[in-house]
Formats: sequence, structure tokens, C-alpha cells
Amino acid sequence: MSTLRNMSNWVEKERFGLPEYLLRACPGSLREGRRLKTKFRLGCHDLRSSSSRTQLVRNAQCPCCESRESETIQHTLFECEAFEEEREAFLARLYSVCPSARRLTDVGRCRLVMGDELPREIENPLYRYLTAISRPRLGILTEQGEGS
Repeated sequence: MSTLRNMSNWVEKERFGLPEYLLRACPGSLREGRRLKTKFRLGCHDLRSSSSRTQLVRNAQCPCCESRESETIQHTLFECEAFEEEREAFLARLYSVCPSARRLTDVGRCRLVMGDELPREIENPLYRYLTAISRPRLGILTEQGEGS
């Protein structure tokens, strides 16, 4: 899915200026997670779905699992088996704060966590989750000779 389409699905169309999550103070230990969320929203991330469009890698297939799925934001956050343990911990917290998220599809959950309507109580757990999955992903890429 293109960055513009993602943004149109995730953000409030009437909003001007910075999103609320960027205006709030963020503990130093969670800034990397907030940075990752922002990069995902802007489409300037290093997942293969983006890198293959810019021809930095040959294919968009997820390097972290054997699903042969494209390494999209949705796949990485909610489907990739390599991050199942981290995802379960995050989803337990998400569901405790927002029980209705249990009924959402992966597309809906992605829209919730990347969008402007994420409950504040789940922002820091999201940032922890994004940071927690970025480390093993980098290790996998390094093992494959792609990480830096």
C-alpha cells in the first residue's frame, strides 16, 4: 500500500499542524519508538515494502519469517511470526486499555496504532513494542548481510 494511501487511512483529514502524539513529552527511553511510528506514518521507514519501491532491495518479502509475505507495516506489527512474543505482550496491554480492539482486523489495528486516535495510555507501550521488534529485526538483517 502506498504511503499516501496509508496516511489518508490513518490521520484526521481536518487536522493541521503536528499530531498530538508529537506535541506530548516523551521519555528519552521511548523516543526511538516514537521516531519509528513517525517514520512509518511518513513512509520513510526501512521495511522492504518501502525499500523495494525505491529499489534499495530486490523484493519486498519479509526477511524475518518464512511466510513469503511482503514486509509491510501491517505484516511486521501484527502478522510476522518472528515477533509473536513481543506482539502478544503489546496486544494484551492494548486490549486491556481498548477492549474493542479485539474485534478489529489487522488492518483496523494498524489504523488504530498508526492513526491519530490512539488512546494516550497505549502510546508508551506502542513505543516499547516498536523498539522491541526493531532490535531483533536488525539482528536478522545483519545475519543475512543486510543490516548496518
